[in-house]
Amino acid sequence: MSSNAHPAALYQLRKVTRIAALVILTLVAVGVFLPSEYKVERSVSISVPKSDLSGLMFDGEFLTKWMFVQNGQVNSFDGVLQEGDSIGLSYNDSDDSGVLQIKSINNDSFRFTVQPKQDLNLVQNAISLQDKQGATLVTWTIEGQLSAGLLGPYLAFFANDIAGGNFEKSLQRLKELSE
Repeated sequence: MSSNAHPAALYQLRKVTRIAALVILTLVAVGVFLPSEYKVERSVSISVPKSDLSGLMFDGEFLTKWMFVQNGQVNSFDGVLQEGDSIGLSYNDSDDSGVLQIKSINNDSFRFTVQPKQDLNLVQNAISLQDKQGATLVTWTIEGQLSAGLLGPYLAFFANDIAGGNFEKSLQRLKELSE
């Protein structure tokens, strides 16, 4: 082995570590300027009158069937959730639990908070119902803030894709079960 091989290898290693450090510093710097707040919205048109749909959405048997919870479920209950009521969320892979709490209900909208797990921030949810030529346009919006340190802004940036997929599953189930 020649004596020139070691300095060349060290130079390459130094070059790689500097590039890696530069990439990490850039990601941290960009993350500082990204917002940690997020807003996600999805809609679906359901061929059911608004008055029929609004009476069903938070019924104990119906809610547990249409609302998708990643790796979990809405706990079953009897009756219909009213303003101020809470219902638990259970997860298949852990003993963690969450809570869904109804803030306001009327024929046009539902507002509720979800605390997915005990140590996580509340997520503000709003579902609005609009008459649309014999059907109902259901729009689900969430807003919140992620406090996950340096990863929070990046997670918020991708929240639309992450949470949006869950909403799409829930809204599709709602449509299939309602029509």
